[in-house]
Amino acid sequence: MKQLFPLLFIFSVFTINAQPKLTLHKSSPSIKPVIEKVARDYYQNFNNIKGDTVNENGTTIEFTSKISPEGALETSITKYVDPYSYTWQTTMFESEDYEAAAAKYKEYFRQLNNCTLTFYDKTSYKLVGNYDIPDEDRAFASSILQLNAANRDLELFKVEVALNYSMPSWTVKVMIYEKIADDKIRPTMLN
Repeated sequence: MKQLFPLLFIFSVFTINAQPKLTLHKSSPSIKPVIEKVARDYYQNFNNIKGDTVNENGTTIEFTSKISPEGALETSITKYVDPYSYTWQTTMFESEDYEAAAAKYKEYFRQLNNCTLTFYDKTSYKLVGNYDIPDEDRAFASSILQLNAANRDLELFKVEVALNYSMPSWTVKVMIYEKIADDKIRPTMLN
């Protein structure tokens, strides 16, 4: 009987070590459904998802957002007075680990690139953009996606996935905004 216990112990160690070890890559939940809800409210300046006023100064008013992606660290809506426009943004990830932040940046870009967004008027458009490859020596990377729409009302609609470094950590944000032409923001002076 005494010889049976060591034999069982050795057998159990080999059995445990022989079990396959699975490494599960846990991906983040899709942010596409939330992005689509925000996009549906784009024409209304995000009025249906705009929450309480958080901060107000002469040039901007910041609001909470009534909807936020699962796992988001912070989500807000900003109204700009001049030029008049709105931005919805969410901070999805923050870490001192560059590799982890770069992986999340790529993951969110992949979730949104080539996805189809349906707006409140039931029109659907594909969201497309080029991936800005991040580099740890650069303090930021920014991939801007836009709609493949012939609709002139949506030509300024942008979704941006951004990776930024602000000491001591890297953040990954997703933003929806209207990109006003630079010449309208800073008109050139004519002589």
